[in-house]
Amino acid sequence: MAEEKRERKGPGAIDLRERYRFEPEELQPDITQTAYSNLAYVQVTHRDVFIDFLEMPGLRRDDRVFVKGTRISMSHAAAQRLAEALAGILEKVHTEDGMEQYVPKGARRKPGDDSA
Repeated sequence: MAEEKRERKGPGAIDLRERYRFEPEELQPDITQTAYSNLAYVQVTHRDVFIDFLEMPGLRRDDRVFVKGTRISMSHAAAQRLAEALAGILEKVHTEDGMEQYVPKGARRKPGDDSA
């Protein structure tokens, strides 16, 4: 068996492409934290997207309201994939009448429909 030729640029060099290459069936998520969020703020820079998931209403202390939150940062490409996945999933669940209070953008409410 021929050994793959690897180009090293210094002692202990690591090929990150090889480290991050995997087959989809090899992926095993290891979820170490969970959090509830009922409000999200999105901020965008020229390089990244930041989503602050907040747990409202928070706790009032010393004339301020402290709100627990988790910030997730991602690339623009990852954020676009997330947005597309969420839109598709929400549309599917809404179509199957499995979701409360969601009206897809552009959909009209029927007279007497108080579900939204």
